[in-house]
Amino acid sequence: MAILSDLTLQTSYHKGRDDIAKSFYLPCMQRAVEYDRAVGYFRSTAFIVAWPALRDFVHRGGKLRVLCSQVLASEDIDALEMGYSARADEILAARLVEEVRSILRDDVLREPARILAALVARGTIELQIAIMRESDTRAARGRIFHDKLGIFRDESRNIVIFKGSMNETWTGLAADGNLESIDVAASWLGARDLERARTEESYFLDLWNNRYPTLSVRPFPAVAREELERAADPDWDSALTKLLNKPQEAAAPVDARGRSLRPHQAAGLASWAANGRRGILAFATGSGKTFTAITAIREAIADRQDVVVVVVPDQVLFGQWFRELEETLADLSVKILRAGSGYTSWRESLKLWTSAGTSPRLVLATVQTAASDDFRQRLSGGEHLMLVADEVHRLGSPHHRQLLDERLFGARLGLSATPERAGDAVGTAALLSFFRGVLEPRYTLADAVRDGVLTRYFYRPHTVVLADDEAGEWRSLTKEIGQLRGCMAGGDSTAGLEDRLQRLYIKRARVVKHAAAKVPLAVNVLASEHQRGQRWIIYCEDLGQLNAVCQALAACGIQNMPFHSQMDGDRAETLRWLDRRGGVLVAIKCLDEGVDVPSVTHALILASSKNPREFIQRRGRVLRIAPKKALAYVHDAIVLPPKVQATDGERAADPITAGELARAVEFAQHADNPSSAADLQQIAIAMNIDWRSLSTNGIEDADD
Repeated sequence: MAILSDLTLQTSYHKGRDDIAKSFYLPCMQRAVEYDRAVGYFRSTAFIVAWPALRDFVHRGGKLRVLCSQVLASEDIDALEMGYSARADEILAARLVEEVRSILRDDVLREPARILAALVARGTIELQIAIMRESDTRAARGRIFHDKLGIFRDESRNIVIFKGSMNETWTGLAADGNLESIDVAASWLGARDLERARTEESYFLDLWNNRYPTLSVRPFPAVAREELERAADPDWDSALTKLLNKPQEAAAPVDARGRSLRPHQAAGLASWAANGRRGILAFATGSGKTFTAITAIREAIADRQDVVVVVVPDQVLFGQWFRELEETLADLSVKILRAGSGYTSWRESLKLWTSAGTSPRLVLATVQTAASDDFRQRLSGGEHLMLVADEVHRLGSPHHRQLLDERLFGARLGLSATPERAGDAVGTAALLSFFRGVLEPRYTLADAVRDGVLTRYFYRPHTVVLADDEAGEWRSLTKEIGQLRGCMAGGDSTAGLEDRLQRLYIKRARVVKHAAAKVPLAVNVLASEHQRGQRWIIYCEDLGQLNAVCQALAACGIQNMPFHSQMDGDRAETLRWLDRRGGVLVAIKCLDEGVDVPSVTHALILASSKNPREFIQRRGRVLRIAPKKALAYVHDAIVLPPKVQATDGERAADPITAGELARAVEFAQHADNPSSAADLQQIAIAMNIDWRSLSTNGIEDADD
């Protein structure tokens, strides 16, 4: 029998240059008798079975151990660690049952999943679940175990390990869109490789045997295993042959636009189903919230005869959602009633339209219309009515949360990169109560960049200082804020004082937001960095700043296009022009939420914001994947207010800039030039700012 040490292996393999399947993966599988695999998501295990080498691996008695991830909420982790394992295991089992069911509904994954089930039933494949233990690593809240490690062993106990971004797929490893590279070590290739192989083997065994400090490893729940095994193909061998001989085009995507669910999207939907079809998906900008929601909408309409109400925040997203729903649900002959954004005929038909029935129907509404008394009173509420809320944080404002009525809706799904409302505990609590919490796993910007869902990026922070008159105003407001806080701390009645304090904070923040130095900064950055054919977005705070930037750039010979809600001309055509020909788009807030210009490669952010949502959305907008786009470049203007002496003689931290600077440090840490994070930390130290403790501070915009 051939053994692993017969192979001539490279130290690494890279997509595009190497055929990883032919040169590495298949030769190792053909010689191994044991294969240990750590993957990010359970559904990834379905791909492992779809290889020709698997048949011989099974027939020679090979064993495959797979460790995959699942995320529990913090209260379930606490229950697990306090010994209430039955409760945590019940939640885990419910989520995995839904995950199994979603895989078996998937046209692409159904057949390999049935083979996987058969091999699990016969004992060839053993599954375990890894859960992040939040009490040990609070910073990892909502994160998943995502280590990608593989270990092959042969009958002579030779070992080959690989680590990296490899995902097995039967369409060919080198063709996998998410595959990047792997590093390889083999036990017979010298002392260094032997040490690496033994280290990774010991690491996996610690994981598998639940000895790793930041993880809790649980057996695959019995009820989920039973659900899987019920679908097992009794003749797995023939099923594998049929699968491998199937033409590649037969593995059709599930969407009219050629998309199929990514692992994090499928995991989110499984978590939503296990949570009683309630919850908020916290997915990073650009990671597919809309498609994930439409997948849930499709099932609700086709399988449950639900009537769906989709609520969006503005006219731009209203148009985008309508086009997407119309195209992707065309095969179901879904009728769409539009409400808001200039459409008014809904008043005559909304009550009948939202009544229970069998014809596929959907309502698309702006949040302003949906939250109105007129709209809510005309709804035929009940369990048959499903609510999907895009940018769901908008529903937490005092006016809009009138729509959060338990009597109106059954299933409900919220979408937002940042669902918690900054500085608005009441609005956040209302959202979490109505939607039954934020679903796990969250999918952050760092996760999306890691998985190739968003583009890798360089981050360039630029500091500017306030002009003398701006610094004087800032100091005056800071003094007034300090006096007011002193009164409140001294026991004075807080009636009305908190509102006054909030207004002062906002007024002082505007001094920073409108800093005059930002306009020449824009000119300097564009003059030194901009090249013909590039696609730039400059984010401005308001129309006054936008006009000043446009005029300053034009005076320097840099052509630009303003983009705002009051602009003349067609906004959609402006975006199409930018996409086709490139240029410089100078925009204000209307580009924050959900507007797609994937080809944009450069962003300059002049709009200072203490709202974490705006920070995330503006930076995430330029990171969308597009053809021929290898890297994105984000330039960030950070205003440094004057230092203020605290009463104890030490410099007082600036709460206006501190939160923004902290999130800038976090963003820099995931960039391809992480040295920018060190520069930002030095700025924080110089300003006496503890950026870690202030990273979640922020103020929700009043116009919500």
